[in-house]
Amino acid sequence: MTMKLLALIILLIPVSAFAQTPKLNIRMEHNSSEEQEQKHQLEEFAKHYDLSKYTITRDIVINQYAANHSSPVLTLNLRFLGNEDDRSLSFYVHEQAHWLLMTRYRRQTREMVDELMKLYPNIDIDPPHGDGNQRSSYAHMLVIMLEWQALESLIGVKRAEAVIKFKRHHHYTDLFATVMDHRPEMEALLKRFDVKW
Repeated sequence: MTMKLLALIILLIPVSAFAQTPKLNIRMEHNSSEEQEQKHQLEEFAKHYDLSKYTITRDIVINQYAANHSSPVLTLNLRFLGNEDDRSLSFYVHEQAHWLLMTRYRRQTREMVDELMKLYPNIDIDPPHGDGNQRSSYAHMLVIMLEWQALESLIGVKRAEAVIKFKRHHHYTDLFATVMDHRPEMEALLKRFDVKW
């Protein structure tokens, strides 16, 4: 091993060993006490977990009256504010997964959605089973799989599975059920298209 290569490895070790969540640009829509509490919860996540891999956009709006959504600005509501930290964290990585697909894997996402529509043609896309739109419902299946993988990395397999099981009965029920029932196929699809965090 050359001295230059050894020096480079030594320089890179501290960077990877101490990776941390980038500074989040959090804006509160109404600046209510509840939105401030949600902001604090998100900042605590950023301190406690290394979200660097799962933070595609740093611009975040907290809006207590909005539905969670990814664009044009990632927006989170107060759905699991309080002592439902794992579920609240899941919404953060869920919306970031949308950004991942939109910004890094747009072409692959279109092709994967086409495949999913052929593989699982009978999914009910009407709420609460899906999001009401065929293509975005199938794209949500990719987001759910990425969300599940991120949660396992951040909070462990058992806690991640508990969140996904809860969401399976809460919203997007057919989408979560399909991902849970066909996880090996979903992960194989992501791998084949080289889609990853």
